[in-house]
Amino acid sequence: MSVRNVFQVSALSLVMLASSAWAQSAEDEAELVEKVAVRNRLFNVEKRWEVGGNVGFTLLPRLTDHYNLNVSVGYNVAEWLGLELRAGYAISRQTSLADQVKQAFLTQMNLPRINDFSDLWQMTANGVVGVRFQPIYGKLNLLAELPVHFQLYFWAGGGAGLFNRESLLICLQRTGSGCGQYFNETKVSPIVSLALGFRFFIAEKHAVRLEARTWSFLDSYFVNVDRANVSAANPTAGGMESRDAGITTISQIDLGYSFVF
Repeated sequence: MSVRNVFQVSALSLVMLASSAWAQSAEDEAELVEKVAVRNRLFNVEKRWEVGGNVGFTLLPRLTDHYNLNVSVGYNVAEWLGLELRAGYAISRQTSLADQVKQAFLTQMNLPRINDFSDLWQMTANGVVGVRFQPIYGKLNLLAELPVHFQLYFWAGGGAGLFNRESLLICLQRTGSGCGQYFNETKVSPIVSLALGFRFFIAEKHAVRLEARTWSFLDSYFVNVDRANVSAANPTAGGMESRDAGITTISQIDLGYSFVF
């Protein structure tokens, strides 16, 4: 082999080695960028529908506690904006603190007129429609090797709910040292709901949601009730609804799932 041929072969080998090294370097760089930064949007939601379900748990329950089960249907108008309809039913109850208040009051026989407690309405069936503002797309690195893409969003909307209220103080039927029946009310009321949440994409069509959500509605309760004249036929005994009852807010953490198609 001539010197010229040896030179050509050597030059070609160097070029191939350099090209291979450059390709490997580019691949390594791309992998590194994908792990530490959002180079591109891997999950697009614009003009796509989604269905899902949520369960909400009350934070720091006081007199009532709620477990809210919801299903949802949504449409993503754009990557940063979506519309959503949520409907569901809340499994609600009075807490042990409320039971203690009931028992303590039954022994207080020297109170001729009473004012009932606020924030006793328990939400049951509920439905809201809202707007989801989702401008932030990002990524979390779990254990430095597992990138998870997400959207941060703010949700605001309103609707209506069915509510039930059982008094802690107005006893309609005394049974010895206890009470066999408390005054109970039912109403339909408007609801305002706000949420701040994350949508974590786990595959092309699947996402897990984590939200901090509030449900707000008008409160009401009776004051100046003549305790001696309370009966099933006259449950409020001349009492009147409070004029400054205000608004009750239920604060919850929601866990949910969405199928995007």
